[in-house]
Amino acid sequence: MLRAGGVHVDIDDDDLIIHGGRPAGGGLVMTQMDHRLAMSALVFGLATDDKMRIDDARFIDTSFPGFVTLMRRLGADFAAP
Repeated sequence: MLRAGGVHVDIDDDDLIIHGGRPAGGGLVMTQMDHRLAMSALVFGLATDDKMRIDDARFIDTSFPGFVTLMRRLGADFAAP
């Protein structure tokens, strides 16, 4: 997800090294039907210059009904493709 958002990361053995800077965004995150990954990618997209996309959002309501509504109240702009 970080790389899809334009974040420069390196993996060294068990270490994840995240290089600083504002993430560019614009990527597509394949969520594999994981609601946690879907929601975190959408929240991550709020900090990127370009919009983030996820492959499927249908299952978010199973764990967090009203997530999109709440995020919109906080100023997020989510759109379906």
